[in-house]
Amino acid sequence: MDSKKQDSSGHGQLKQLLPYVKPYRLRLGVGILMGILYGATTSALIAALGWSIGLISGDNMHMGSMFPQMSNDTTKLALEQVIRAIAVLPAVAILQGIIFFIGKYFVEWVGNRVVADLRMDLFKHIHALPMQFFTKSRAGELITRITSDTAVLTGLVSNVLADAIRSPFTLIGSIGVMFWANWKLSIMALVVFPLCIAPIAMISRRIRKASKKGQEGTSDMLSVVQESIGGAIVVKAFQMEEEENERFNHFNRTIFKMTMRQARGNSLSEPLMTGVSAIGLAAIVVYAYTTQLPLGVLVVFGAAMVNMYKPAKKLSQLHMRVSRALPSVERVFEILETPNTIQDRANAVEFNGEIKQIQFKQVGFSYDKTPVLEKINLDIEAGQTVAFVGSSGAGKTTLVNLVPRFFDVTEGRIELNGKDIRDYTLQSLRRQIGIVTQRTILFNRSVAENIAYGSKGATREQIEDAAKRANAHQFITELEHGYDTVIGEQAALLSGGMAQRVAIARALLRNPPILILDEATSALDNESERLVQIALNELMKNRTVLVIAHRLSTIVHSDTIVVMDKGKIVEQGTHAELLEKAGKYKYFHDMQFSETSPAQAAE
Repeated sequence: MDSKKQDSSGHGQLKQLLPYVKPYRLRLGVGILMGILYGATTSALIAALGWSIGLISGDNMHMGSMFPQMSNDTTKLALEQVIRAIAVLPAVAILQGIIFFIGKYFVEWVGNRVVADLRMDLFKHIHALPMQFFTKSRAGELITRITSDTAVLTGLVSNVLADAIRSPFTLIGSIGVMFWANWKLSIMALVVFPLCIAPIAMISRRIRKASKKGQEGTSDMLSVVQESIGGAIVVKAFQMEEEENERFNHFNRTIFKMTMRQARGNSLSEPLMTGVSAIGLAAIVVYAYTTQLPLGVLVVFGAAMVNMYKPAKKLSQLHMRVSRALPSVERVFEILETPNTIQDRANAVEFNGEIKQIQFKQVGFSYDKTPVLEKINLDIEAGQTVAFVGSSGAGKTTLVNLVPRFFDVTEGRIELNGKDIRDYTLQSLRRQIGIVTQRTILFNRSVAENIAYGSKGATREQIEDAAKRANAHQFITELEHGYDTVIGEQAALLSGGMAQRVAIARALLRNPPILILDEATSALDNESERLVQIALNELMKNRTVLVIAHRLSTIVHSDTIVVMDKGKIVEQGTHAELLEKAGKYKYFHDMQFSETSPAQAAE
């Protein structure tokens, strides 16, 4: 129950930001001190204004020890008094401006630094999470949380924090001046003040709900954009432009409605505060007329009251602004609080030495309590090539992804050189493994940078050597800027075969003792497949290789072929042995080669 109350008020989410603020408490302290001084100088400026007017008008205003008592005879004003009256205002104003600048700069520095740290932690945490997280999450949703949600937090932590520090002291100073000028009028003004708080609180709740729906709508819209642009060729081929436009427009309208709901709330708060101020000023004028209040007192009180409503308005809107940002805080920390289940054990050690053996012992894996792998037992000796075949959904990819710990086993264990892989540090384990997947993943960087990805300190000679061994050097040199050519998003400048050979060059440069090939040639045409297969043969030399095969012709020479079905190993042996068994493998083989010539089948 307590947590619910905390969440509804937003205190719980805001407390989550405190650890990020703590390292910069000294700078924040300077900002707070400047906020106190700003409130004091504001009060001094108003008092100086009243004193100057009283001095010139001849009103008798007693300012205690701050200023000398004024004479009623304006004709006897000395030039020195007039100069003093004129000079005190700009002097106080300049001092106030300096204090305002220092305070605002330090507070906004802290705010923006906190958001930058939070954004960095969010990005790092997302990359640290297991692959299961990415299978459940849309890329557009994650991008929105890193960009849009943290942008909202920038306003919350910097602007709102600045107002929260400065406004209370300005408000207190203004009220102090009001009571000093006329305590009766002050009580009248303060009675009216609470009347505007209740509707502001109601508006804040509506804004918070609208803000949360708006952020969710932005995530949905970004996902639609990403999918539609990424799949533009399919959208055009199936003439789905109108349907995609409608999908986008649905979320676009939702965002517009939620934005306008917030705008209505913000717009209502301004006339409410202005109306209350106008009523207060009208009452002061009537009171001054009936009591023949001195002009200086009237000016001081009016200025103090107007100055009071400005920070009061900011403080009353503070809840609205916080309410608008709270959904973003919640969405950011929802990711940060997602547990990272793939971590180093307390006694994990660095892996050093050569690969001798990989063993799967009674390995099981469940995805959201749904069994995917059951009782997998398999021994792989160093230097062997082991191929995994089976229907889609048989568990092949999941099984090989357990080796680099993209997922962790839920039953049994995987051993490397007789030691549970979870007893090695994650970094040292993955350093032993290279991966080439069916879906080639390259980055919008130069060819050289993509090949050197994951191989810090690689020289240009080493990069070119890896490209030559991957059968990629020739086409790279023919690009506009050779190895310095930026290949575009999703390797737009390269064909599928070219991109795959760059990925193979990347793996060759890394030179891992264990290699995972996940259907690395299944999406290529025959000519590209031939070139890529030559590169793969080079890559597989003197390594322990785990191959997920779609085309059986590519794995007939494997040391062991493992046939999987429904998460279990159903057959295991060499190509010839499995054909003799006339089981599942022979079924796949006959089905795949039934339309090929005998010469092709023998290859």
